[in-house]
Amino acid sequence: MRKLWRPRTLCAFLLLVFPSAPQTSTSFSFDRAPIAESLNWIHSAPRNAVQYDYEMTARVRLIFFWAGKDDVGGGYVRRGVAADDPREEMLQVLLGSDPAKAPRAINRWGAGTEAVWHKEPVGSGASSSRGSGGNDVVASTFFGFMKSSAGKSVSEMQDELKKEKSGGAHQFKGIISQVESGHARSLVVPLASDQDYTLHQYPEAQQVILGKMTSVERPTRVLDETGGCARAGGFLDAVAELADGAVNAPNPSASGSAQSLCYIYDSQVNTLTLDHVETVEKLDLKINSAKGGILLERSYDHLLQADFVSAHQATGKRVYFTILLGTQGELRGVPVQIRYQPNWWFQVVLNLMGQTRAQS
Repeated sequence: MRKLWRPRTLCAFLLLVFPSAPQTSTSFSFDRAPIAESLNWIHSAPRNAVQYDYEMTARVRLIFFWAGKDDVGGGYVRRGVAADDPREEMLQVLLGSDPAKAPRAINRWGAGTEAVWHKEPVGSGASSSRGSGGNDVVASTFFGFMKSSAGKSVSEMQDELKKEKSGGAHQFKGIISQVESGHARSLVVPLASDQDYTLHQYPEAQQVILGKMTSVERPTRVLDETGGCARAGGFLDAVAELADGAVNAPNPSASGSAQSLCYIYDSQVNTLTLDHVETVEKLDLKINSAKGGILLERSYDHLLQADFVSAHQATGKRVYFTILLGTQGELRGVPVQIRYQPNWWFQVVLNLMGQTRAQS
């Protein structure tokens, strides 16, 4: 099953949430005040945050069926409201491989926190009340951190892994960005570390990269013209907006037209489209543990399958992913399963393990 866990495919999955945006029409400014402000916002603690925990499965298509390996990683999705401002919604994700479980001890992961300011107070949880089309969002900021990789082929990725193990230089990347209507600023900072942080060490790694962002002296990338995208929300907010709208629609699967929202990542304009929605009456899951035995066995009824596509405005590059959403009770609006398939033969799946109340 080694082909399942080529580093290249996992990195492609992480780029779904933490894409590497190409350079387009941007200008540069030495004014660091907006970035410093964003760093302070990221430290705002959410209240009543709900955390959804996931395990990661890697699958490969063998002509007529899928084969795969369960429990090779995981992570969480959190959603809540800032403790000191009921208009500030916090969206957080952490996902990736666990070197203690993944074949060849592969360590590739990413984390992101997005703070979104609404005109009016918002509710917390998976299906909070939101305005139509993100028009109620006045500003957002995003902090992302990931185990980076520059390799563009399987051999290059394998060379990177060898160099990491022999030389002890582990490459990470952090990004902080702020978006308002018609204006965006971002700062990307690399981190070469002698410690190979795992997803379980994210709080420690976060403090290291935030400290470097605070002290580094370098220009801020600024986008003064957002290409007709007046929306101030980011990628996570766009996903939540479209997903909430699909779940709350009177007859979501009967909608004949796709719905789209623009968003800005690293001062680059993108469009997220909810391309297709259909009902899934029953989903049976049986997840094996990396240590042997059954990790999870459960059935879900009356789910909603939402197929998304994200397109970069300048390059036209598209990324496809699918979220299966609960429609009833405590699971209403909750991502029960997340699928990312970069090509016809490979797929990464995140399956919901449970729900907890995150620490504030």
